Amino acid sequence: MDFIYDLPNWLFFLLCASLTVLFSVTGSWLVRPWAQAHALAKSDDYSEHNDLVSYFLGASGVVYGILLGLVAAGVWSNYQDVSNEVDDEATITAALYQDLATYPSVERKAFQDELKLYTRRVIDTDWPAHRQGVISQASSHVLRSFKRHITDYNPPDKRMELMHSQVVSQLNDLLRAHRLRLRGSQATLPPLLWWVLILGAVITIVISWFLVSQRIAVQLILSALIGLLLGSLLFLTAAMDNPFRGEFSVDADAFDSVLNEMIKY
Repeated sequence: MDFIYDLPNWLFFLLCASLTVLFSVTGSWLVRPWAQAHALAKSDDYSEHNDLVSYFLGASGVVYGILLGLVAAGVWSNYQDVSNEVDDEATITAALYQDLATYPSVERKAFQDELKLYTRRVIDTDWPAHRQGVISQASSHVLRSFKRHITDYNPPDKRMELMHSQVVSQLNDLLRAHRLRLRGSQATLPPLLWWVLILGAVITIVISWFLVSQRIAVQLILSALIGLLLGSLLFLTAAMDNPFRGEFSVDADAFDSVLNEMIKY
């Protein structure tokens, strides 16, 4: 299903909504004659039959609504967490670059150039890989090399020892934030949960087929609205499921801003 992230959001929404609406309306049209005959066999009107179906539809809707609401809230929370982690990584990178300005000129240039290279790798290599659902090691290689060079440096005096310890602490924070971003790129709903969500939508729609109205147009419109609602909710959950993929995703603007500051100052 990775192809859905290559679609624009409007097209992806139309695809989800069209499938659920078509399924709901078609099923309602096909099942209506049987449901109508069964309802009349039990009563002179459809009230008793519809009351029974409404009970099961309400119970199914409540259970499925709670499940879908919890999943959507979890997906949105994960999206926000990943966005915050990206901002934290960019902020730490900018602060570390400023701290390196206190080093002697030769080391300062070498360290800052390497950190600048790391930022470029994040923007030019990591993010395109995130968009494809894979993890790039390009920035990780640069960051490991940068750490090795920092830890090999021997401060010449007490002042530099103090600054160097702060830089090492910032570097450890950057390594942690970097790791969280890479893990966040793989933080998606498990396939089993998606099967349950889709099955719940199907069950809810199928139960609605057994409602009978004396006017078929009203029944088909209501069926279409139920399908549209469920399709919209499934679209929203899928669009936010992978924080780095699709149009609704975390971008690299924070790192672009940091790189611009590095180039200017």
